[in-house]
Amino acid sequence: ETGLVNTVLVKDLSRLSRDYLRTGELLEHWFPAHGVRLIAINDGVDTAVQSAGNDYSPIRAVMDDWYARDISRKVRAAIYARQDAGICTAASLPYGYCRNNGQIIIQTESAQHVTEIFNHYLVCRNLRITAEQMNKNGILPPRKGRNGWTSATIRRILQNPAYCGTLLIRVTRKMSYKSDCRIRLPEQEQIAVPVPRMIPDLLFDTVQQFLLENGHAEKQSHWLSGRVMCGVCGSRFIMSKQRLICGGRRRGNGCECRSIMLSGLLAQISDVLIRDGIPADAALLPLLVARVLISGSQITVFVRCRKPVIPGNAYV
Repeated sequence: ETGLVNTVLVKDLSRLSRDYLRTGELLEHWFPAHGVRLIAINDGVDTAVQSAGNDYSPIRAVMDDWYARDISRKVRAAIYARQDAGICTAASLPYGYCRNNGQIIIQTESAQHVTEIFNHYLVCRNLRITAEQMNKNGILPPRKGRNGWTSATIRRILQNPAYCGTLLIRVTRKMSYKSDCRIRLPEQEQIAVPVPRMIPDLLFDTVQQFLLENGHAEKQSHWLSGRVMCGVCGSRFIMSKQRLICGGRRRGNGCECRSIMLSGLLAQISDVLIRDGIPADAALLPLLVARVLISGSQITVFVRCRKPVIPGNAYV
C-alpha cells in the first residue's frame, strides 16, 4: 500500500493463497489497483503480459482451494481413526503427565504439585488462595508466563477428569479448514482415553462439590468471553472489566483494531440481530450468538440458529 513493492514472485498460485476468494480478490482487484505485478513461475502467470496462464488462473485458484479442503478432510479422518482406536493424539498433555516411548506416564514432580493443589483447595475452598500459595512456594505454572498461577489455572486442574484416569480428547474441532476458531463437541462425540490415575475418586468428587457450592462466590466470566474475534489479526478479544481489547494488539503484534466498550458491543449486537429479523432479547443472546467478528468499525454476528430451543413461550 505504501508503494515499496511493485512485483510479487511466487512458485505457483497456491503459494499466494489456497483460498480462491482471496486469490481472486488479489489478482482481479488489489494488485491492479496498487500497480503490483504478480509472477507465478510454475503456472505461467504474469499479470504484466497477456498469456494463457493468466486466463486459467481463476480455475487454478479453485483447484488449489479444493486441494486444501481435500487434504484437511483426509487428515481429520486419519486423526479420528487413531482416536477411535484409543490412541491419544493430543499435542499437549495435562499438567503432571508426559510421554515416554508413546506411553502416557506420570511426571513425578508435577504430579506432587497436582496433589498439593487438590489437598490445599480441600482445606481452604478458595481458588485465589490456592493459586497464591503455589506462587509463594515458587512452583512454576503449566505455562511458564509472567502471571504465575491464577484462579483460572487452578480451576482447570481441579475440574480435569484426567487426574481420575480419564483423559478426554476430540473435545473441540475447527469450524472450517480456513478458520482457527474452534467449537466444542457434544459429550457423546468426545473420546475418553485411559491414563494413570493421580487423584482418588472420593477426593475428586468432593472437590467438584465444593467448586459447585462456591461457584456463586467465584468470579464468573461473561458469556461473550471467547466468542469475540478480531477480523484484522485473527486474535481473540480479551475482556478487561467493561472493555474488550484485541489480544493480538495487547501482545504487541501491531494490530490496528481498537478496544470497544462491552455495553456498546452488546448494543451493536442487538442492532444487527434486530436488523436481520432475529429477536434480540438480552436473556437469549447467549443462546443465539455463536461468534462475533470485529473488523475496525464493522461488526459481524454469527448466530447458532434463528430460534433456539428454550422452555416457555418467549416467541409467542
